[in-house]
Amino acid sequence: MILIDTHVWIWLHTNSSRLSRTALERIQGEDRIAISPVSIYETMVAADRGRIAAEEDAASLISQWLKAWDITSIPISQQIVILSRTLNFSHSDPFDRIIAATAFHEGIPILTADGHLLKLGWLNAVPAT
Repeated sequence: MILIDTHVWIWLHTNSSRLSRTALERIQGEDRIAISPVSIYETMVAADRGRIAAEEDAASLISQWLKAWDITSIPISQQIVILSRTLNFSHSDPFDRIIAATAFHEGIPILTADGHLLKLGWLNAVPAT
């Protein structure tokens, strides 16, 4: 299983050239693909603000995207919230912290293009670009 960061999930569905071929192959080769509920929230905000072109409303878009790749949503637990505040991060974005803490807590890699996350020695971060 691999956790994909919000931007990777968006790129996956918008056919973005920013997602590398290697990253796409990694996603396709995984038995399970996971996201944090935070990614659902961030994607809905992006859709509502018009940053994602869609004919349907944000909730319908999310529903389609979750089914398209059979995405597993990993719930945000108390332990993940605590880790998001106690692990050593180089920046303070709360959403990034929760997503990274989720990958750490679950013991799975995270596919991301976020330079801050890729530099964390304790996080198994895989480059998406």
